[in-house]
Amino acid sequence: MTAKALPPVLLLADHLGYSGGVSHGVGTYFLQVLPQLRAAGLDVTACFLKEPHPAAARLRALGIDPIFLQAGKWNPWVVRQVVAAARACGAGLLHVTGLKGSLVGRAVARALHLPVVLHTHDLNKPVFTRPLQLLLSRPSDFAVCVSGAAQELTVRAYCVGPERAWVIPNGLKLESIQDLSPLTRPRVRRELGLESGCVALAMIGRMHPVKGHRLMLRMLASLVARCPLVRLLVIGDGPERSACEALAGQLGLRGYVRFLGQRDDVPQLLAAADILVAPSRSEGLCLAAIEALAAGKPVVGFAVGGLVEVIRDRVNGLLVPPADAGAFARAVINLVEDEGARRTYGKQGAQDAQRFSVEGHVTRLLECYRCAIDAHQAGGVGTTEGVSE
Repeated sequence: MTAKALPPVLLLADHLGYSGGVSHGVGTYFLQVLPQLRAAGLDVTACFLKEPHPAAARLRALGIDPIFLQAGKWNPWVVRQVVAAARACGAGLLHVTGLKGSLVGRAVARALHLPVVLHTHDLNKPVFTRPLQLLLSRPSDFAVCVSGAAQELTVRAYCVGPERAWVIPNGLKLESIQDLSPLTRPRVRRELGLESGCVALAMIGRMHPVKGHRLMLRMLASLVARCPLVRLLVIGDGPERSACEALAGQLGLRGYVRFLGQRDDVPQLLAAADILVAPSRSEGLCLAAIEALAAGKPVVGFAVGGLVEVIRDRVNGLLVPPADAGAFARAVINLVEDEGARRTYGKQGAQDAQRFSVEGHVTRLLECYRCAIDAHQAGGVGTTEGVSE
């Protein structure tokens, strides 16, 4: 789908990534989707409330020159800054995401009489800001939700009508994951020092308490007692890293875990891995699980949030009850010891990943933009066309 007849869009978000150059799923989304929107013919400007992030260089290389407002947490003038940015780019629609970005974006949309599309990527509950969300909401507001779980939150906490909260899972450039040389796996495994015959578990994402890194390390201690050739690849960085490295030492796991930090070669690392583990307490969708499916790797995860909409239990991976560490460890052991199941789940996962293509996502997103504009022009009467059930 092209962006024919759509006005310029200002995409407003809290930040492109965390301090220290740490990335997050929303930043990955921007890197994947913004160039595709431009390629579809949409005039889109990206604006971030916080300070510049190293990932901006990658956006600029893709033809997107982001704006960073470097606004303080309680800066009351940021609304004026965003109004100025919207006017400068001639925005005819605001696409907003983040706890603060959604509030500021809605205020700007009201000030400029523009349609707005909210985007819910996670399950963080805006408990204290809900009254403001309600105050700033309008009947014509639309929303994009990465999962059914995010849709429920959007309706309840962001005050968007259920018929206008569309479930549109994030999209990825699947070919960058699936079109690797067969030589990639042995090369990367050698570089990582993975012994012949070992089964590599990958854990991908920001090292934050909600992702369950410490729990995974404690489970790893029991895993290696049963399966000595198991190795854990921790891919990502964040506030939990130093504590996790210390815990790995206390548990005697230094030879069994590799802390790889922030990486730009996730597809290659997935090629070297055998299983993705996702012991998160909460997930809006889990891009890492989608990446693993695209790479033909089974996933073991807790049945939380949007993860249950990505992983089909005993079809492309294994889901276990939330917080049940014993069940999680047993599921991992089952896959470690059953290479045939890994192949079967991986093959199905590669097929299932096709519904998360960035091209499909952009098509649905442009449809949502059009409906938001139509509803706004009609004075708030929305449409259910295209709503995912």
